[in-house]
Amino acid sequence: MPDTQFTVFAYPIILDPDEDGRLVATSPDFPELATDGANETEALANAGDALDLVIRDRLRRGDPVPDPSPRESGTHLACPEHVTAYRVALSRWATATGRGARRELAHRLNKGETHVRRLMSPEGGASMKSLVEALAAIGYRAEPSLVWVGR
Repeated sequence: MPDTQFTVFAYPIILDPDEDGRLVATSPDFPELATDGANETEALANAGDALDLVIRDRLRRGDPVPDPSPRESGTHLACPEHVTAYRVALSRWATATGRGARRELAHRLNKGETHVRRLMSPEGGASMKSLVEALAAIGYRAEPSLVWVGR
């Protein structure tokens, strides 16, 4: 049986109070991420939304999305939407595969390149089923998971 490797997109979030008593959320992995909330729950929910937007913006520009840095004491975790994480995996595969990656994926899926463009686009209208099939075609098995973040 082959070794299984897990890819987890849970990024550390730092919460610091501002002068108005709100909690400002930032991430060491994404300098462009900054949001806040009236309390910890709201700040972390906003951080998750902001993380998703930052990652989709990086995908749109063709910029790399880093692996999460290790979680340090006192930090929290935020995750992007599943669809966004799946697109990061597809994008990384396409980058590693190089020229012709989209054509290769279309061939593996027995679909047209327009379908693959929708899969790869951060704003694409691909279904979850199509994304899971694409991940399977490149060697991933998408499984839902829950992570206890200790609140």
